[in-house]
Amino acid sequence: MSGDLVKLRRLAKNALRDLQDGKHREAYSLLLIGGLLAALGLLGVASEKILLSSLLIASTYLVFQAKIAVPTANINDCLMDRSEYSQLSSVLAEAEQLWVYGPTAVNVVINSADIRRHILAKGGEVRVVVQDPDSPSVGDTMTQLDDNLDFKMTLANTLAVLTKMQAWGDLTYRVLPFNPGFSMLVINGRRRDGYLVVEFHGFADDNIADRMHVTIPRADSPRWFDYWSQRFEEIWKAANPAGGTNQQ
Repeated sequence: MSGDLVKLRRLAKNALRDLQDGKHREAYSLLLIGGLLAALGLLGVASEKILLSSLLIASTYLVFQAKIAVPTANINDCLMDRSEYSQLSSVLAEAEQLWVYGPTAVNVVINSADIRRHILAKGGEVRVVVQDPDSPSVGDTMTQLDDNLDFKMTLANTLAVLTKMQAWGDLTYRVLPFNPGFSMLVINGRRRDGYLVVEFHGFADDNIADRMHVTIPRADSPRWFDYWSQRFEEIWKAANPAGGTNQQ
């Protein structure tokens, strides 16, 4: 999904949340009334006098609101859970580069067919980092995360799939001996329309869907996009090729 589509989807969800919470009702009402009057004007139902009077009232009200309104930030517009995720298959359709870190990355590799079709078959790049199953600290990661999946079996399956996928194109993967406390997905990290998702690991969550994440388009925040994409690069450097030694 492109950055514009991500913004449009977020805008629609924010509007629905505002209406459910009783926020900005006046603005949404004016938007609805304005659209209705415009339609009536185009159809010739409303006279020019009525349309101009309505426009004057709406403009006066908006100026008044702008004068007295105190802008407030809504943190829920930025911090979301997995219910806000787009289907990865639709995201991959516009991806040239896909960079991933996750303890097992299972929710990414299950889309291996789409990764092959949309990225690898077109000469794109995929880099994946998962936990090192042979690291002494893997038990700590298992304790930190939810226990709804068999972690070791899931990780073993991921590694097997990644090994198979290497034959499909420019896919490389590495294993990390520790858990940095967050997962990452970077789409088109070298393009202007790139964006990334950082998901923070809690502790002994009941469900993986409870985790909080933040989406950062490069166009909206070059500073924090660069910061977090560099964190992926540092993870990549610290990780080891599966079964081998660190190659930076």
